[in-house]
Amino acid sequence: MGIVRFLLALCVVAEHTASHGVLGVQLLSGTTAVQCFYVISGFLITMVLNERAGYRSLGNFYLSRYFRLWPVYIVVAVASLYVVYWDVMFTQLPKVADWPAVAFVAISNLTLFFQDWFLFLRLDGSSLLPTSDFASATPPPLHGFLLVPQCWSIGVELTFYVIAPFVCRSWRGLSLLFAFGLASRIVTAALDLPPDPWMYRFAPSEMLLFSSGGLAYFAGRNLCPRYPLTTKVACVLAMASIGAVVLGLPLTNRYSAAALDHLLILNGPALVLMTVAAAPLFYATRNSVIDRFIGELSYPMYVSHLLIQTMLTRQAPSMVTPDNLLYVAVVVTVSALLVLGIVYPIDSLRKRLASGYTTSRKSLVPAPAE
Repeated sequence: MGIVRFLLALCVVAEHTASHGVLGVQLLSGTTAVQCFYVISGFLITMVLNERAGYRSLGNFYLSRYFRLWPVYIVVAVASLYVVYWDVMFTQLPKVADWPAVAFVAISNLTLFFQDWFLFLRLDGSSLLPTSDFASATPPPLHGFLLVPQCWSIGVELTFYVIAPFVCRSWRGLSLLFAFGLASRIVTAALDLPPDPWMYRFAPSEMLLFSSGGLAYFAGRNLCPRYPLTTKVACVLAMASIGAVVLGLPLTNRYSAAALDHLLILNGPALVLMTVAAAPLFYATRNSVIDRFIGELSYPMYVSHLLIQTMLTRQAPSMVTPDNLLYVAVVVTVSALLVLGIVYPIDSLRKRLASGYTTSRKSLVPAPAE
């Protein structure tokens, strides 16, 4: 599963470039890649909640998840503040926002919480008010004050983490969450709200995808360990299929929103593929150290790439070429350094918080690289 996570992160990295691709190949849309991450997260979080003894404690689970995300984020956020946003935060923001709005922006940027809310709020005068269309709000847009703009999706992820211990320990709980997410999407589409942000930034609607991943865990946890050879074959087929999707083959987009307007889903086939593939991908590769390390790169790539792009554009514009090869190489290198220098040391603390494993089948399962 680590290679798949890396490829999805690469799609997001490419999405924020002029060519939307690497070496002339246009990759899967960043929107669909982010939603595939939601499916993977639902699978992995459900797995650890059901198989790791340390996560029986709510405090252990919440601290472990937070320490998984925050350290890399805060390093990139501080660097972004210094390199890009110093005047924005300390000169522009106080001029256009009252103190509650300034406090909200500061706390969210510091803690990672509520960053998805920036796409559903606007500055009216100097106060924060709800908006259904952030693109039409009076400038400056509130999301312009995010130190790491792409981390709005982490706000959605954290919403899922908050409720996960209460719904992910059984397939019934996840089924209820699935029904809730489905109803949210139906209602949102019926209201004829703007696709952005409502298509993929609205946390209640994205619970459909998190729960799909969780249900995939319950479907696969009995089958995959029981049929290891079949699981390996399924993993190879899944990797080939997802590789084709990542490369943006026309087949993957042929069925886009036309048949799924009532759910505001852009690329349903890709999300179904990710859900079906999650279990064989995980169980066939869970013992691979290389696959795990490659997967570890995905989150630092996601968090750091816009800052790296800005720095390269300013300091070394010759490295930002249409094929994006050098840019991607720098992103991957920086991400590897963040993994070795921050993720791995913090993981030792996380493992102490959530030490021990247990499964209903009395088999040990290594900690996932998530």
